[in-house]
Amino acid sequence: MSISTLSDKVKFIENVFGSGKLARNEKNFDIRCPICAPRDPSKRKLAIKIDDDQNHCWTCGWRARTLAPLLAKYASREKLREYIDRFIPETNKRFIENVLEQKSKVELPNDFKLLVTLDESDPDVKSVKQYLSERGLTERDFWYFRIGISDELRWKRRAIVPSFDANGDVNYFVARTIDKKKYPKYDNPDIENKLHIIFNEMNINWSERLVLCEGAFDMFKCGDNVVPLLGSTLNEESALFNSILINNTPVAIALDADMWYTKTPKLAKKLTEYNVDVVIVDTRSFDDPGSTTKDRFNEALLLARPFDWFDSFKTRLDHAVGMSTSISNDY
Repeated sequence: MSISTLSDKVKFIENVFGSGKLARNEKNFDIRCPICAPRDPSKRKLAIKIDDDQNHCWTCGWRARTLAPLLAKYASREKLREYIDRFIPETNKRFIENVLEQKSKVELPNDFKLLVTLDESDPDVKSVKQYLSERGLTERDFWYFRIGISDELRWKRRAIVPSFDANGDVNYFVARTIDKKKYPKYDNPDIENKLHIIFNEMNINWSERLVLCEGAFDMFKCGDNVVPLLGSTLNEESALFNSILINNTPVAIALDADMWYTKTPKLAKKLTEYNVDVVIVDTRSFDDPGSTTKDRFNEALLLARPFDWFDSFKTRLDHAVGMSTSISNDY
């Protein structure tokens, strides 16, 4: 980063968050943390890596990959827009360098082949296609999600769902067995940190509503503009969270039904705190997206309601009271 760009960024940060101090290593710029907000303004415990904007507070433990979460929560939309326009391209260069280090560790099996290109005379090919078809996938899905297989022992008789980053390079994959008694059901590549992964980022249209689901096999039923969280949480350290804020992307949360009273409202509340437009898909009638049909999920998506904190609190309270009553009746 040039001296002039560094100076511009420092001026921008101080304009928003108050005066700071360049650390002795000249790599971190320390400011008063707006999260824990110490009374003494001279306590500058939020360290910002000036080259890529990753930040960490040594007092409250806050962490984020860019300044976007802090700006979305503690500054104006205009300041966030200014940050994106002036500094995000430079920040992205650093992200790419960091991700490249991880990318070399994620490779598809050497003999990976796209399922749609293979002859069903091979019994394993036929079985994988049949398994996926029974789960409601079509040939168009095989192409769109680039599903494949491998004959390597570890991956044999598994449907392999690769993930590609914005540049079209593999950054992860999910492999699910088609055999009921085979363990583990899911087998994925071993990586140190999944926070930098945006599953199939290559497919995402950031200007349209983005569906967030839990797993890759939920993803198949959720339309084309969808990202599996590879779990049920999302936080400020993840590349996905930061990209949603940077692109001002509206979100539809479609976690499994067993998360309806716990992680679904928690995730919705977190995103709305950053002014993200959030609606919640009610999955309780079909348990999880992966077990329903595309049409039924689309109907639920059309009926999705904006997140309302009070309504969510009341729903969870009613559920807790109902559970308590049920337990009492059992005794």
